[in-house]
Amino acid sequence: MLALAVAHGPSGAALDYTFTGRSTPAAMDELGRLLLNVCRCAPHGCVTFFPSFEYVDACCTRWHTTGAWDTIHAAKPVFREPRTSGSVDALLERYGAAAVITPGALLLCVVGGKLSEGINFSDRLGRCIVMVGLPYAPPTDAELSERMRWLDAADIDQGGGPGAGRAYYEALCMRAVNQSIGRAIRHARDYAAVILADGRWTKAAADGGVAGKLPAWMAQSLVSVRA
Repeated sequence: MLALAVAHGPSGAALDYTFTGRSTPAAMDELGRLLLNVCRCAPHGCVTFFPSFEYVDACCTRWHTTGAWDTIHAAKPVFREPRTSGSVDALLERYGAAAVITPGALLLCVVGGKLSEGINFSDRLGRCIVMVGLPYAPPTDAELSERMRWLDAADIDQGGGPGAGRAYYEALCMRAVNQSIGRAIRHARDYAAVILADGRWTKAAADGGVAGKLPAWMAQSLVSVRA
C-alpha cells in the first residue's frame, strides 16, 4: 500500500476541492492533468472517486470542451459510473475486460454510489485509487444541520456536547472515504497506490488534519508529494 497526499497538481496549482473551490475551470483542468499523469504511470485499472455525480458531469463537460478528455482516453479508455443501478453490471464487465490488459482503464466513480459500496477492485482492477477532495455532505442539508445542532446541545451521556455536531459531520465524511478506498486492497498479496487529491490531506494530524482519521494501515504509509 502506497498512500500519497497531493496538495499541488502537475502544473503546480493548488488542489482545492472544497465545496466552493472545486467548481472553477482551473480546478477541473488541474484534476484532468493529474488523472492523465496517473493513467500514464499506473498499470492496469485506475479508479477515481468524485464527491458527487454533479461534479463528475461538470469535469467531463469541461474536459470535452478543452480536449483533455481525448488525451486521457488515449492513455487509458475511460468509463463512468452510471446513475441507474441497472446499468452497473454491464459497465463493470466492460471496465473489467479493459482494466486487466494493457494499457488498462480509468473508471470514474462517485462516493456513496453503487461502485463505492460492496464492489471490489482487487488486483488489476484497482492498482491506483484517486480520491478527489473530501466528500462532505452538502452544508445546506437541513436534516444534517438539525442533527448537528441537536448533538451540540445534547448531554455527554447522549453522545453530545460542544463540538459533537462537527465531529459527527467529519465522521460521516471519513467513513465514506475509508469505504471507497478500501475497495482496492482485498487480500494479503494485493497492492495499490491511493492518491488523496486535496491540500487538506497534507495538514498534520497533530494540527487536527483529516489525515489523522485515516485507518492505521493506510496512515503508516502516507507521504505528501506533488503530482
